[in-house]
Amino acid sequence: METKIEQQEVSDDTKEAELKSPSSKSRLVWVAIFILLCLHGGLYWLWYQQQSVNSQLAEDIASSTPKPVDTTKFEQSLAIQGQQLQDQLAGVKSEQTALQDAIEVMKSSQQLSKGDVEYHWAIAEVTYLLNVANQQLLLASNVQGAKEALSFAGSRVESLNDYRLHPLKALITDELLALSAVNKVDVDGLSLQLESALKGINQLQVVMAEPLIDEDDSPLAGESWQGALDQAWQEVKSLVVIRHQQDGAAAVLVPEQRYFLYQNLQLKLESAQLALLNGNSLVYEQNLASAQQWLEQYFTGNNRDAMLELLATLKSQNVETTLPDISGSLTWLRGFEQ
Repeated sequence: METKIEQQEVSDDTKEAELKSPSSKSRLVWVAIFILLCLHGGLYWLWYQQQSVNSQLAEDIASSTPKPVDTTKFEQSLAIQGQQLQDQLAGVKSEQTALQDAIEVMKSSQQLSKGDVEYHWAIAEVTYLLNVANQQLLLASNVQGAKEALSFAGSRVESLNDYRLHPLKALITDELLALSAVNKVDVDGLSLQLESALKGINQLQVVMAEPLIDEDDSPLAGESWQGALDQAWQEVKSLVVIRHQQDGAAAVLVPEQRYFLYQNLQLKLESAQLALLNGNSLVYEQNLASAQQWLEQYFTGNNRDAMLELLATLKSQNVETTLPDISGSLTWLRGFEQ
């Protein structure tokens, strides 16, 4: 143990001796000198760079000349961009407002109970039925269809059991009563009778004129030029023959022209049928009266008499209808919904 301690003391003394030697001191001096030289070199390089930058800046400032700047276009572009930004901002604000409204609607709808939803659905159903009733009456003149739609609407209102809808029930009742008072015209039956009359036109017999006979029909009459002229005149007169009846009515054309008589009568009956379907009672009666006059003047026979009787029966029918106004209930309900 003592031997180890002695050896350690010997080694420490050896290191101190080496540090105190002249060679180690000289090395430290040269290292310090080298470091100082490097520092001086770096400082000089920094100073040189600074001088170069300063000289370059001076040259740039001296060589540069101020140029006039046109700010008009720049200001215009800025104004346009500002306006565009304002428009975009207004659009964003409107979209935000719409979104807020939609959110409020969704919130309010989420707060509705099942009974509220059923009530609003029933009101919408009543509105639809009242619209159907008005369209059937005004557009199609369908009184029966309007009555059925009004009856369904009244039943739906009654099922709601809401005292606030009492005025609506009263209006629907009045409108149903007004529809019941409308003149009931059997349009289908009358139209079928007119169709039967149209089919029987071709079976009518036209009043025929008596053929003219030349009393002087001798062989000598055609030998001279005077006889030839007389014969030509008789042929011209045979083209249109006038027959005077006992009642003083004008006679008809020759048999070859009967087609126009049938067509004219058919036109009158078809016009009466169209007026019946359109609810125009005045035109309906006028065409029937004209057809009766045409039958009496230009036709004869049992078929003519049967058709005259049929037309008289059709003319005696009251086809005039006055449609009431049933829009009061619909107007009231729209105000109630608002």
